[in-house]
Amino acid sequence: MSTLDAALDILQCPSCGGVLVAADGGASCPQRHHFDRARQGYLGLRAAHKGKGAPASGDTVEMLEARERFQGHGFHDPLRAAVLAAVPADARGWLADLGGGTGWYASAVLDARPELRGVVLDASVPAVRVAARAHERLAAVSADVWTGIPLRDASVDVALRVFAPGSASEVRRILAPGGTAVVVVPDADHMRELGHGLKLLKVPAGKADEVAVSIPDAALVSRAEVRSRVALTVEQALDAVFMGPNAFHQDRAKVAAVLEGWSAPISVTLAVTVLALRVEV
Repeated sequence: MSTLDAALDILQCPSCGGVLVAADGGASCPQRHHFDRARQGYLGLRAAHKGKGAPASGDTVEMLEARERFQGHGFHDPLRAAVLAAVPADARGWLADLGGGTGWYASAVLDARPELRGVVLDASVPAVRVAARAHERLAAVSADVWTGIPLRDASVDVALRVFAPGSASEVRRILAPGGTAVVVVPDADHMRELGHGLKLLKVPAGKADEVAVSIPDAALVSRAEVRSRVALTVEQALDAVFMGPNAFHQDRAKVAAVLEGWSAPISVTLAVTVLALRVEV
């Protein structure tokens, strides 16, 4: 049985919350909502939600390529190590990487925690196409986790949310008793240097403190500050800007023109907080 087939035990219909079973090249619920399994190996669980507009489309191919290049230089390796350290050493059952993109973090966790199986849920179809091939114990699902997480109540033992927004109450709903949520929050000075001369999105101060108390009935069990200064070329700085949500608000040529006027290498602060919160049994 593939990991995606096994994941039907924890997935639910995004339209009605019903149980999903394998059917006709995909999955269906008792209300006859049907969802296709793509030939690339992921399950499409996208549905319109009344009053919430069209489902999000997620990261573009260009954003994913920029992030892959940036991660390929090792700039996020300390962050990935901190995420792994926040996952209990004896974790078993199911891991859900919410807004997990290509499964870069989930794959590292699965390598180190052999008793876990995982599912990446992301709105980006290009991302889940990659995630479907990222790890043999990782399933990929195209879903808008901002409007609702198509996972059953108390079905996962570890939930990752790395740089991804979403509902704390939904995370609580899907966590099993004793389950752990690992949340990565950028600090206010994260990549602050790139904001000089550019109108980039800003993270409010104290965001990590808010997240630390956001999940009902969950206790903070660890908090790690991951900070470093990296020296970037102009191309690497461009990737830092365009691998995230700034890509939806900026023109690459205009940003490149600003950065090329700076003296390279460009010194940039990477500052995030990794929180682990455990649901009380």
